Amino acid sequence: MTWFILLGLTSDPHLQLPLFIIFLLIYIITLVGNLGMFLLILLDSRLHTHMYIFLSNLSLVDFCYSSTVTPKVIAGFFSVNKIMSYNACASQMFFFATFANVEN
Repeated sequence: MTWFILLGLTSDPHLQLPLFIIFLLIYIITLVGNLGMFLLILLDSRLHTHMYIFLSNLSLVDFCYSSTVTPKVIAGFFSVNKIMSYNACASQMFFFATFANVEN
């Protein structure tokens, strides 16, 4: 098997745009929140304690964790070619599992 066919959440064309907007907004909020927390802790010297450094690392890992799968899901709503190669799937699964383990 060299390719996977990604079916997505729905094949109804009327639901694809609202789902795309919802997923994109959630993804943007996640990115802004995690990067904002990371930069705030990095730039404010009063927050350079053990607890905040730990929270900074968690927010950076959550940023990477959510950026592993979500862009492919969002792009799949309007993609005509809904296939994914085995190598791309394996690398995505590797990074997903790696960031999940780091987060735990």
